[in-house]
Amino acid sequence: PELGPACFNLAMLRIDQSRWDDAVALLQRSLAGNRNHADAHYWLGNALMGLGDAAGARMAYSAAVNLDNRHLQARWGHVMAQVPAIPLNDAEQSQAPTAFARELEKLKIWFRASRPTNAYLAVGAQQPYYLAYISRNHREVLSSYGALCAELMAAWGRKAGVPAPVAKGHAKCRVGIVSAHIHSHSVWHAFLRGWIEHLEPAQFELQLFHTGAVRDAETEWASRRVSKLHHALGHWSNWAKAISDCQLDVLIYPEIGMDSTTARLAALRLARVQLAAWGHPMTSGMPTIDAFIGAHAFEPAQGATHYSERLLQLPRLGSVYQAYGTRPSRLDFSTWRVRSTDKVLLCAGTPYKYAPQHDALLVEIARRCQPCKLIFFKDAPQGLAARLEQRLRAAFALTDISFDECVRFVPWQAQSAFFAWLDRADIYLDSIGFSGFNTTMQAIERGTPIVAFEGEFMRGRFASAILRQIGLDEWVATSTEQYVQLVERLASDKKARALAGQQIVERRRQLFDDQVTVTAFSKLLTELCA
Repeated sequence: PELGPACFNLAMLRIDQSRWDDAVALLQRSLAGNRNHADAHYWLGNALMGLGDAAGARMAYSAAVNLDNRHLQARWGHVMAQVPAIPLNDAEQSQAPTAFARELEKLKIWFRASRPTNAYLAVGAQQPYYLAYISRNHREVLSSYGALCAELMAAWGRKAGVPAPVAKGHAKCRVGIVSAHIHSHSVWHAFLRGWIEHLEPAQFELQLFHTGAVRDAETEWASRRVSKLHHALGHWSNWAKAISDCQLDVLIYPEIGMDSTTARLAALRLARVQLAAWGHPMTSGMPTIDAFIGAHAFEPAQGATHYSERLLQLPRLGSVYQAYGTRPSRLDFSTWRVRSTDKVLLCAGTPYKYAPQHDALLVEIARRCQPCKLIFFKDAPQGLAARLEQRLRAAFALTDISFDECVRFVPWQAQSAFFAWLDRADIYLDSIGFSGFNTTMQAIERGTPIVAFEGEFMRGRFASAILRQIGLDEWVATSTEQYVQLVERLASDKKARALAGQQIVERRRQLFDDQVTVTAFSKLLTELCA
C-alpha cells in the first residue's frame, strides 16, 4: 500500500478508465511518499479536472512546474484549468475567460523565451473545452490559442518532414474524416452518420480515420460504407503520416476540442482543404482550418463573426438525422420519489451545461410549477453532477422552496429508459447557453412538449432552431423571463401541453432523414475539391 511507484502506475490505469476519484486517492498516496515527483503532481491535476476541481488542479499543475520548470504539459494544463467544468458561483465562471486569456499569454511568452525543442508535446494534452459553456464570443482568445497550437505543431511537422499537400487531380474527390467518435455517440448521431450514409461512393472516395478506442456496431457499419476505415494506429504521429499519405482533397474534423489526437492533427496542414464542423459547436481558432460547417437554422445573422474560419452553412439543420425507433422501458418512477401528481420537467443536459447565473431561474420555475420535479441526470464522472447538485442546493436554500421536494438527480439512463422519461415528462427544458441537439431531437421523436431558449451563439440555438423548423415558434423564448413564463404556462395548462405534443408528432417527419442537406454538402465538397 505504501509503494509509491505502484500507486502511481495504478493511478494511470484508473485515469484511462476515467475513474477520477480512485486516481486522485492513489496519486495522493504516491505523493505522500515522494513530494518531488513532478509527473504525479501533473496527473493529479488531470484527475482533479476530471472531478471538476479546477482550483485543486491549478495547484497540482503549479506544483509540477515548481519541481520541473520545463514540464510542458503541466504549464499547458495550468492554462486550461482556468476554466472550471462546474463553477460554484457566477463570479468564478465570468472571470474564467479573462484568466484563460491572461495565462495563455504568459505561456506564449514562456515558449518564446525558453524555446523547448519538444514544445509540440503540450498541444492537445488538455483543451479549453469548457469555454464553450460560457456564453460569450471566444473567437479572439481561441484564435490566439489556435495560432499557438499550429505554431508548435508546424515545428514538429518540419522536423518530421511532413510534406505540403498538393493537388493531385484524382478521378474521385478524396475526402477524409478524422474523429474519435465513429461509434454510437452524440457527434455520430447528430450528423456524421448521415453524411457517411448519403455521400455518393461514385463521386467521393471517403476514408475514415477513427482515432478513438471504442469500436461498436456503428463502427462496423461505417467500415462497410467507405473506401477505408483506419483504426488503432497508435501514436498521433502515425495518424499524421497515414492522413498525409492518403493525399486527400478535403479533410474534415467533425469536432475539434473533445479529443487530444484530433486536436494535434487539426493543428497540422495535412490536406489542401481542411474543415471543422459543429460536433463541438465553436470556432477552433486554428489557422490550419479553412472553414467551419454550420447550418442556416442554427446561426444568427452575425454568426460569421463568431468564427476564425470561413462559415459555410448547410440548409436547414444541416443534418440527415435518423430517429432511434427504440421501444421505451417500463420504469417505476416512484423509485426516484416522483409522484403521479408531479409535473416532470426534464433537464437532460450534461451537468456543465447549467451555468450558475441560471440557478435562480430554475428555482423560480420550481416555485411556479409546484408540485413538480426537475429531473437531472448524473453523467460519468458523477463528481460533476455532485458539484452541480451542491450549487443548486445552495440556490434553493436562499428561498422557501424545498430542493428535496422539487429536484431529483437520477443515474444516467440507457436509451430505452431515457425514452420512458421523455414519455413521462410534461416538458423538456432546453439548457440555456448550450442547447442540446440530440436530446431535443429525441424529445421530438417521443412527442414531448419542449420549451426552448434562443441564445446568441450557435451552441445556444439547437432546440430553438428545431422548434422553429416545425413552426412551433410560440415555445421559443428570447429572454430568461419569457423562458420562465413559457414553462409556467405549459406546466399549468394540460390542453396546451397536449396540443404542443400533438403538433410535434404531426410535424416531426420533416426533421428526420433530410437528404436535401447532404445534397448541398455533396455540392460543397465537389466545389472544394476542384
